[in-house]
Amino acid sequence: MSVVAISETAGSLGIEIGRKLAEELGWEFADREILAKASQQFGEDVMDLRHSIEEKPTLWERFSDSQHRYKAYIEAIMLEMAAHDNVVLAGRSSTIVLRQIPHAVRVRTTASERKRAQRLEHQQGLTQDASLEYVRQSDRERAARVKFLYRVDVDDPLLYDLMLNTDRLTVEKGAALIRESLRGDHFQSIEAGRKEVVDLSLAALARAALIAHPEVQARNITVTCKDGQVWLTGGVREDAARTIAADVVGRIPGVVGVLNEIVVMRPSRTTVGS
Repeated sequence: MSVVAISETAGSLGIEIGRKLAEELGWEFADREILAKASQQFGEDVMDLRHSIEEKPTLWERFSDSQHRYKAYIEAIMLEMAAHDNVVLAGRSSTIVLRQIPHAVRVRTTASERKRAQRLEHQQGLTQDASLEYVRQSDRERAARVKFLYRVDVDDPLLYDLMLNTDRLTVEKGAALIRESLRGDHFQSIEAGRKEVVDLSLAALARAALIAHPEVQARNITVTCKDGQVWLTGGVREDAARTIAADVVGRIPGVVGVLNEIVVMRPSRTTVGS
């Protein structure tokens, strides 16, 4: 059992390869399904979620909490899916989110601008110039978004275990190469690795649930998890927020206990003397 995360440049067949791989292995495949689940679970608009991880952030978004809120929701869903093993996750910065998972195979697909543009011409009925501009704009916007959210270069080869140049690779061959990589012992999930992923998933779900709750100041709360036990640290302004935070996290399936070390930070009173 394992997990595959795929990052693609536009027109490089990453989605098609991931879908083919999942079909051959009998695994779950998730692309837009990630956004659909995040939308359903956290009540956000699918298009807002999609924009938050695929397009260049606006100046306003750089100073807004909304982008990091969307990021937390999407990460929670991806890690929850990864915790069940045997899944191919496509896009949504999944290769970065899953970099802490030892048995995840992180794949990057790319190809020359010309080849990618040619594919988009046929797939979307674009002109040659329009398809080339689409490829270039997509590269710029996705790179900017990843840099903003994760402070990494999406083209850094060290982020990936396998890089596929699909200029001459077919979808079938690309899937076969990933399947071959999966045979390595270090990409097979073991009990310790599975427990680690479950803990990462529970921490992400807890973080997202706190962010989604209107009465919890989640920005100043840190969440960690070990063996299903969740630790909450940080500070809030009211006793009620501290109590609600523990209650929200304790209701998450799989959480066996909550250690609430959140501190209530009351504003200090200043006395003006004569």
